[in-house]
Amino acid sequence: MLGKRLSEMKPFEKGIIDRIECEDGAMALIEMGCCPGEEVEVAHVAPRRGPMAIVSGGRKVALRRSAAALLWVRPVLIASESLLSKEHVWA
Repeated sequence: MLGKRLSEMKPFEKGIIDRIECEDGAMALIEMGCCPGEEVEVAHVAPRRGPMAIVSGGRKVALRRSAAALLWVRPVLIASESLLSKEHVWA
């Protein structure tokens, strides 16, 4: 499984939530719109390991880094990134 913790993502990175690592904290995250299968985008990262602002489930939510570390995310390529990564041959 390719993925990384939400806490490792940079601003403007997008991904799909794959799983929540801790069952105890799962309900609070789900109530904030952080459900497996949901797309998430990092909106802002505070310096010095501060909180993160993310967009998930149509809402902007602030999370502690410790809570963001519980979410495993599969990165999503933006269309322009996928085009740049492919070699095109022009006739």
